[in-house]
Amino acid sequence: MLRCDVPRCGRAAGYRFAANPEETALRCLRHAVFYRPVRRRALRVAALVGSVLFLINQADVVLSGAVTPAVLAKIGLTYLVPFSVSTYSALGVSRLRRAGESSVPALLPDAAESDRERG
Repeated sequence: MLRCDVPRCGRAAGYRFAANPEETALRCLRHAVFYRPVRRRALRVAALVGSVLFLINQADVVLSGAVTPAVLAKIGLTYLVPFSVSTYSALGVSRLRRAGESSVPALLPDAAESDRERG
């Protein structure tokens, strides 16, 4: 079983990141979420996408001066959602697969059957 590369961690590694062309970094979930390249990219995505969404959804409210605690919470979520999606995607791509486990989801039986019928 592969172990997390972080000193004194000892947990099973569930994620592999390409640290550079010759080396990979193995991380457990706890350390994968906070792995600097994952976090840095997620922050960039959140800043860009969150700002666009803020301008679309809340800029008029803020500019009119009608900011309430609910609007502040929505602004926070506007940035948190793209950060979370970016982190989740990076972890999904970097997840170690067990032997025999496919990274491609299997077709649903009904979908495969209808594809065969269409020929």
